[in-house]
Amino acid sequence: MQGYYKGNIKGIESQEVKVGNSRGTYIQWLITDRQESAYAMRRFIIKPDGFIQLHYHDYFESLYIIDGKCSVSVNGDYMELGRGDFIFIDTKYSHEIRNIENRDLEFICVINYTENMGITPVYEDSEKKHSN
Repeated sequence: MQGYYKGNIKGIESQEVKVGNSRGTYIQWLITDRQESAYAMRRFIIKPDGFIQLHYHDYFESLYIIDGKCSVSVNGDYMELGRGDFIFIDTKYSHEIRNIENRDLEFICVINYTENMGITPVYEDSEKKHSN
């Protein structure tokens, strides 16, 4: 690497997120360890009625909402985030993100690399909690 990496989202493949029962969610890996980075920057699109199922992992996560609104659960605390909002989620904290509008939710998510990059889904009926 020459000290920097430049790219454009148009040149990055979008992949469906397959965490538990997640639906309508797509990810683009923008910056990764392939560029010798210590962190990854990802772009997510969650379609209307889509969500990333409640889960946890060994890495930190920072989200920045570019467009749309979502309901976020972090260890049982529920909040709404919209354009311009951001959140930091510590390691091993269970969390879930749901699109709550009739348009795409778009956000950037930055994570650090750890020895264990696995994701553990948590199965519970969180849909009721998000609608309260």
